[in-house]
Amino acid sequence: MKINKRGGLSHAVLGMVLACASGFTAAQAVSVNEPSGINLGGTSFFDALGKYTPGLIYQQYFQIQHFNSVNGDNGDALPVFKNTSITAIVSLNQFIYVSPYHLFGGVLGAMAIVPLTDLNASFAHDSPAKLVANRGMGIGDITWGPFIAFPPVIRNGRPVFAQRMEFDIISPTGSYDTSKDINPSSGFWSINPYWTVTLMPTAKTEMSARFNYLHNFTNGHPASSDPLPAGTTTQAGDAGWVNFTASYEVLPKLNVGLNGYYFKQFTDDQVNGIVQKGTETESLSLGPGATYMFNQNNIGFLNVYLPVVKKNTTNGFNVILRYIHAF
Repeated sequence: MKINKRGGLSHAVLGMVLACASGFTAAQAVSVNEPSGINLGGTSFFDALGKYTPGLIYQQYFQIQHFNSVNGDNGDALPVFKNTSITAIVSLNQFIYVSPYHLFGGVLGAMAIVPLTDLNASFAHDSPAKLVANRGMGIGDITWGPFIAFPPVIRNGRPVFAQRMEFDIISPTGSYDTSKDINPSSGFWSINPYWTVTLMPTAKTEMSARFNYLHNFTNGHPASSDPLPAGTTTQAGDAGWVNFTASYEVLPKLNVGLNGYYFKQFTDDQVNGIVQKGTETESLSLGPGATYMFNQNNIGFLNVYLPVVKKNTTNGFNVILRYIHAF
């Protein structure tokens, strides 16, 4: 899987719990992975609202991603990858516990996400470069952490503002094959704190944004379909991103609108402690979405994401179905 080209490239299977990115230089075929458990567009409308009384919440995310090119740092498809076809099917199981305890006026709780993923990657027989996927259904990395959720601000008898803060840890507990380039697990630890807000300027309009920060720790066993020298280490660069939405209630209980996410890696990847220039990923995706409240305890979501800007990453579409049930 040698790439006879100076500079970095990355590909990503992007989504709530699956995001793999690989960086390569001419002298090395080394995968430098962003973590597999980051939320790119998985949460959307009314994001900061939730349950504020003690109890359990279950969320199921079903996600289909398909990518047909690997883009370089100028946003164009890299010709060394011919007839790219990378597909990921993801099922996320999220368990949320809202405790009876309060702090600074907010409700304390904790959550955990357990993903299941099915990966596939293929390229033309004569493609100069290829990526090898860890095929079949596998368990991804578990994301877990505490949160504090503040009850919404009420004006004129209706909610107008809500917010929540969470400190998530992504644990490398998933399936990981060091001889493959694309895995359900990233193979290293990450921390991912976020702050989410929802504004409801009128009774029928809603705007939400989730602001995320990502720090990645060293991977002592990086994956690559080319054998790596013993002792090779990698570290993915730090990044920030935002999921954002705006919607309007077109029918009772039905909101439709726009959803998107913008991801920006702001420090370069490292291999054996050496900075790999030109490896920063940038990704912007937008699309239509909708949410329907079946009743107070059951809500459904549909989000479609189409590529707008893709630099040092894969290029393709992403569809997410999400279901929430509060006990």
